[in-house]
Amino acid sequence: MRIAIMAIGLPGSGKTTFLKPLAEKYGLAYINRDEIREEHLGDARDHSDQKAVWEEANLRTAEALGAGQGVVLDATFLERWKRKSMIDFLRDHNANRIVGVLFDVSFAVAQERNVARDRVVPLKVMQWMEEKMRTEPPEVSEGFDAIYADLSGLEKELSR
Repeated sequence: MRIAIMAIGLPGSGKTTFLKPLAEKYGLAYINRDEIREEHLGDARDHSDQKAVWEEANLRTAEALGAGQGVVLDATFLERWKRKSMIDFLRDHNANRIVGVLFDVSFAVAQERNVARDRVVPLKVMQWMEEKMRTEPPEVSEGFDAIYADLSGLEKELSR
């Protein structure tokens, strides 16, 4: 199945911790812009060439879907327009199911985890992201086939 799983959540919300092993377990292509930044720019914190990073992520996504493989997109996707744009891209590249996974942890928990990471997101950016999370929650009407906040629901779907 050419499923596309889109993470939605703050830095430090557990997206990578959960999704990377899930991708391995189910044989899905795992696409993470931080990893692409590390590969191309030598530093995952380097946001100097976002356009090239997004282009590479989209290329990898299109190649995986074109080969009949499902994908896991590990990014924040906090802005509605970015989710909608990616959903349109995924549909154009023959994803037959698009699932959002909402990592909804408190700001305090995300911030505590964030400051303990190698790639610390500045507090002002975290606050802006938290505002987006609150004011632009994901909705099925954006083009998702499903949105899971309960991660066991996603596991159930993938096990079918």
